[in-house]
Amino acid sequence: MDIPLDRPGQPNTVTEIPWTRIDLDLYEVAREGRIAGYVEVVGAVFVALGGTRYDRAVEVAQHLTFHAAVDTVLRRAGR
Repeated sequence: MDIPLDRPGQPNTVTEIPWTRIDLDLYEVAREGRIAGYVEVVGAVFVALGGTRYDRAVEVAQHLTFHAAVDTVLRRAGR
């Protein structure tokens, strides 16, 4: 008997990895193929930067976890 991959009544969702490493301590965060911002690693802190260009991105938050910083960038872009 095969195990179903989805549940009845639940929408099929595609999970995408929203970030790409572009430098040793810099990650680009995208949503639906568009750049939402960046996460920069500074020591033990992950700095969330909002904006489509790194040279003009604005710091929006600092987090202790990478995933929290990525989530902040994505939520800011969803406005």
